[in-house]
Amino acid sequence: MRYDYNCLLVLLHCLNHRLELAVHDSIKDIGALNHFKSFIDSLYVLYNASPKNQNELRNVCNELDILFLKLGRVLDVRWVASSWRAINAVWKTFPALCDHFCNAANDSTKDSKTRNKYLGLKKRLASPEFVSDLGLMCDCLQELSILSNQLQERTTTLIQGQKHIKRTIRIIESFKVTP
Repeated sequence: MRYDYNCLLVLLHCLNHRLELAVHDSIKDIGALNHFKSFIDSLYVLYNASPKNQNELRNVCNELDILFLKLGRVLDVRWVASSWRAINAVWKTFPALCDHFCNAANDSTKDSKTRNKYLGLKKRLASPEFVSDLGLMCDCLQELSILSNQLQERTTTLIQGQKHIKRTIRIIESFKVTP
């Protein structure tokens, strides 16, 4: 007699999807994240809607010997790993973004409204609050991205999934204690 193992299979994609839903619910409860998200989204629009701006940023990255990374949307409908890549791109290109904003704010060929926009972007980007939020988001999303990828692996069992989740909770809770 053949035993049907299909009834014992549990797809962890559902568990990973629940992780995504939990992340999105948490975002709604934290008002400050909406400001952070909207600023990151404004960077995304600035560079993805304008090839000229993207080329200028790429040139600044080359001058500073920084790897150019395309900016993406954050905490959107995509997986947490996509948000981590977007935040990581801002983190790694941070000096180039600051330089590009300074250059654009001082560019006499741009009108005063555009120069002021870049000056405001630079002030927001270089503010201690934003840098702190960016670092924290980078750390949290990196851990959640690792968890998301682990839960998506076909070889992950339910017991392993639970261990991965508990490990991630411990790490993120340690951020409260250890800066």
